[in-house]
Amino acid sequence: MSHLATYPQYQNSADWQLRVADRNGLALHGAAALVTPHHVVTCAHVVRAAVGDAGPGSRVHVDAPRGADGWTAMAQVLPDGWWWRDASPWDVAVLRLDRPAPARPAVLAGPARVGDRVRVVGFAQSPSGRWVTGSVAGSGGSHPEYVQIDTDPGTGTVFTRGFSGGGVREESTDALVGIVCEAATEGRLGWMIPMTEIRPVWESDRAVPPLPTPPRPRSRRQPPDDGAVRRAVTATGLAMSDLDTIASPDQRRSFHQGLDRRLRVRVRLDQDPRTFAASLVRLAHHEFDLLAEVLDQLDAWEEGSASMRRVREAAAPLLEWGSG
Repeated sequence: MSHLATYPQYQNSADWQLRVADRNGLALHGAAALVTPHHVVTCAHVVRAAVGDAGPGSRVHVDAPRGADGWTAMAQVLPDGWWWRDASPWDVAVLRLDRPAPARPAVLAGPARVGDRVRVVGFAQSPSGRWVTGSVAGSGGSHPEYVQIDTDPGTGTVFTRGFSGGGVREESTDALVGIVCEAATEGRLGWMIPMTEIRPVWESDRAVPPLPTPPRPRSRRQPPDDGAVRRAVTATGLAMSDLDTIASPDQRRSFHQGLDRRLRVRVRLDQDPRTFAASLVRLAHHEFDLLAEVLDQLDAWEEGSASMRRVREAAAPLLEWGSG
């Protein structure tokens, strides 16, 4: 049985950092961090630089030069995804892409701590980016919510035009800590807006079309009995819990962000992998008839792994029988 693809296949080397240009895609104005397959976060001043009198509904051009050459999209500021000077976090825009990005979204980190090692890639005078490394120094800058980053002494790259909106990454994990918003002292100091200060409006954005549902066959074979369905659900959950995407807390968190909202609000991230997978399979199959879509999303993460093939085999009877 074939299924419609939910997202384009993630490219192995594609990065979650995108570039922001004007409506025509000609002038580079900054960067943006991918937080779901459909949403990016950047600075409001980056959008203003791209389109002038900006705000909710403004559209900018984005592309993905780091491992996904040729991919472009338009991104529109969400109605409740705009903060510019009049409220905390002061300089943030959350935008919806008109097509899903070909990279895995960033994993969100916890609060930054003084001394944490971080790194940032920006696109100043370099189409694929230049790296700045440094350490978290503490809160500061133009607002108390902002966090200062001291660049490493003697570093060859400093914060310049093109870094604004760029994702600040934990050096050891690449998890997203915040976005660059300001710089001083000829770029040797920078400030970021922590992700913990940005309201995750992407989680409640209902304007993204629901994931496509494959056409259901005109008739489906009835399961032999309820026990057979329970056994198939259990087997699928067990096989799913062995996937790297589910077993890894960071990957599971990113995968969870991309689920249909009906599943996302019901499946808890604080569960162990087996309980998480069992709950996901049960809800997707019995309550929402979304199991095929969930499997397609997992396929995009697992890239055809042997473990994913075992999940497909376990779930095949459920797909044939339907949700009933």
